[in-house]
Parts: sequence; C-alpha cells; structure tokens
Amino acid sequence: MLNEKKNLLDKNVLFHIWKNKKITDKNQKIRNVCFLLSIVLSLVIIGVLYFVSDVSRIYRITVVGNHYLSEEDILARSSLSTENRFLPVLPFSVEKKLKEDPLIADCKVSKLDHRLVQISVVEKKAIAYMYENGSYVLVLENDERIPLNNDNLYLISKVPFLEGCTIEDVILIEKNLKDCDYKIINEISEIHFFPQLKYQNLELIMRDGNYIFTSPYGLKILNHYFDMRSSHASSGEGCYYFEDISGNAYTSACPWEEIEETEIAEEETEEEE
Repeated sequence: MLNEKKNLLDKNVLFHIWKNKKITDKNQKIRNVCFLLSIVLSLVIIGVLYFVSDVSRIYRITVVGNHYLSEEDILARSSLSTENRFLPVLPFSVEKKLKEDPLIADCKVSKLDHRLVQISVVEKKAIAYMYENGSYVLVLENDERIPLNNDNLYLISKVPFLEGCTIEDVILIEKNLKDCDYKIINEISEIHFFPQLKYQNLELIMRDGNYIFTSPYGLKILNHYFDMRSSHASSGEGCYYFEDISGNAYTSACPWEEIEETEIAEEETEEEE
C-alpha cells in the first residue's frame, strides 16, 4: 500500500515537472517569436525611415570621358539624378540605356562610397557636320552619321562645318582627322573645297581667324598646329600651307592675295600698252 502511494506520488511529481517544462518551453517559444518579430519590425521601420529620408538618395553623380555630349544629356539618357535612391541603382541597367546613344561607344557606371555614382563614357570620334541628303548630319569616324535635330544641335559647336567635298574626299578627311586631338578638331570652324589650289585643295578656317591650305592627307599635321601658331605670330605671314608628302608646314601669302597681285599686275600691263 505504501509503495503504491509512493509510486502515485512520483507520477504526480513527474507530471507536474513535465507540465511546468512544457509551459516554460511554450513561453520561451513565444518570447523567441516576439523577439524575432521585434527585430523584423525594427528593421522594417529603419528601412522605411531610411528610404523616405534624404540619406538614401544619391549624393552626387559625376560624368567623365565626355567631349561632345553634355553632362546634362548623359544624365538625362541614364535616367539618374540625385532624387534616385542609391541602393536600388543597377549599374548594368544604366549602362545599357547609355549605350543606346549612337555617339557612345562604351560606358561604365560605378557605385562608390558615400553614395557617389560615377559614369565613365567613351564617345565615338566626331569629325565634322555637313549637309547631306536634305538634312544636317554629324560625321563620325568610320563613316558613320548621326542626324542633327533640336536636341543635339549644340554638337555643331564642337566640330567644323564640312562643305563642297566629294564622297572620296570626305572619307579621306575622316581617316586623317580621327587621329587628331579633340582640341584641334574643335579649333577648326569650317572646311571647304578650294579648287584654286591643285595640291592643297582644302581650306580650313580656324576659330582663331587663321587659314590653312592642305590636302586631305596633310590633315595629320594639324596635331602640331598650336606650336606652329606660336611661331607664326611673329612671322606676320597670312596663311598656313601643309605639304602632305614631305610633312612640312610653312606660312605664305594667302591665295586671294596672290590673285589680287596678279590682277593688279595685269591691269598695269594693259595700261602701259
């Protein structure tokens, strides 16, 4: 009898221990769930506060490598601004948009520290602009053309106007100008065919007021123009002449001055007769 009571007591004790442990485990699970929910809720609140604050926005966007396209145009094509959130920016997606521009050969978008975004572009070389097939076009290296309209008309300030040349000459001009520095090409205001000279039948009007006469092959000498201009300032001669075969450059009287002198001489001869 005593043993039975003892066994029953032991069972009751074990039951109470098991029951208390179960309650304790349940309470622990509830506490764990509440703890996890509080962490998740805190993260959500922090995330919402972050994304609605100015701290989440792009701090600055820099554009490098552009010679022709303006920074404003590149930013417009990228659809990026300081109003965009920094974290969701996908560089490859922005690069894809920029490469759709016919003047951009390649680009790289980098997300840097302190919420900075850098856009590095590689542009195709622009040679000139010209009137072709009823409209103005930008002439690129490798004989590519970009139609000019109100959106990109400002590009004509970066390159010379090309007029009066044959298709063959245009190709030669492209070939020889593409190796010239951007600053040199920008320094040329106009390029015209000049039939009065047989071997130097291109007339280049420079933005500084100087005139250069050469052939398409002589355009490669242009990279030395700034050095030649410094020495030319003291010479007082009128125009530059580039020789394509020898690679020499010199200054002399402009063609129209020689024509004037010839006409005056002819008039004087007629009067004497």
